[in-house]
Amino acid sequence: MRMSVARLALSLSCLALCSQLATAQTPEAFYKGKIIDMMVGSEAGSGYDAYARLVAAHLGKQIPGRPNIVVKQMIGAGGIVATNFLAKIAPKDGSVIGQVQNTVAFQPLVAPGGEQFDATKLGYIGSANSEVALAFTWHSSPTKTLTDLQKRETIMAGVIGSISANYAYALSDLTGAKIRLITGYAGAGQSMLALERGEIEGYPALFWSTFKTTKPDWIAQKKVNFLVQLALKKHPELPDVPLIFDFLNNDADRAAAELLLAPQLAGRPFITPPDVPADRLSALRQAFATMMVDSDFKAEADKRNMEVQLVTGEDIAAVVARAYATSPEIVSKVRRMSEPR
Repeated sequence: MRMSVARLALSLSCLALCSQLATAQTPEAFYKGKIIDMMVGSEAGSGYDAYARLVAAHLGKQIPGRPNIVVKQMIGAGGIVATNFLAKIAPKDGSVIGQVQNTVAFQPLVAPGGEQFDATKLGYIGSANSEVALAFTWHSSPTKTLTDLQKRETIMAGVIGSISANYAYALSDLTGAKIRLITGYAGAGQSMLALERGEIEGYPALFWSTFKTTKPDWIAQKKVNFLVQLALKKHPELPDVPLIFDFLNNDADRAAAELLLAPQLAGRPFITPPDVPADRLSALRQAFATMMVDSDFKAEADKRNMEVQLVTGEDIAAVVARAYATSPEIVSKVRRMSEPR
């Protein structure tokens, strides 16, 4: 028994020493010859997955030590499963990173249930884009503007639990939009087909980046009316489409909209577990920023028709921190807006 205890103590001492030595390494020494696992919280072939694989192909070349990056799917609960894994199980040394849905960091605040992480303590590396959602109608609909939507009931599709339904409720609550929401469609793809068939008149929230990659003909042929941008700020390519904040009349509504739309800035965020050594998180952030201006990265993004613009890890961390400083009254207001009805 005494020998077993001694061996256990020796093993623990060795593990502690190895951990100390690893922590003391420079980022270049640590990452040289390493493989970084990138846990992706969405299915293969999705928009999130496309950005994850684009970044995985180029980020390692900019990290000191030039590690290889391997994408691994970890799907479940809209990114919560992957984030729980990063927070509770994955090594906290920078050898495992993740890409999760932009709502994940905010879900414990506005729709809690099943999260095992503190969003303010995750490490935010950056995002290769930010998002702007658009509410729109088909060209044949009499509803051409948000002002029209405030006056005329308009049939739209939305998926319960997704931003399409949540933003429809928010538009109704914050601006008085008259949306009759049909929730029987499985997702945006089916909803777009329903729009073309004339079963519905519009859709309350589709990303501009998705529009450009999947429906460029709709844009070129003016097949849709863009009613409003649902984001913290306008997209530079859409100067004539109003922002939701243009229609909000009091501070409480503006604060609620800011909290609800905060995930849009995060785009498709790349994160680390909490407690990753500061110099490694800094190295990952710097590598991400350098990758974003790399000619090979930009050329591949252009070839895939993928919109890219840098959102820094510091920017994402600041938005998350600001969200968690929101007053309880505003948080309750946003929670009520997100409830199915």
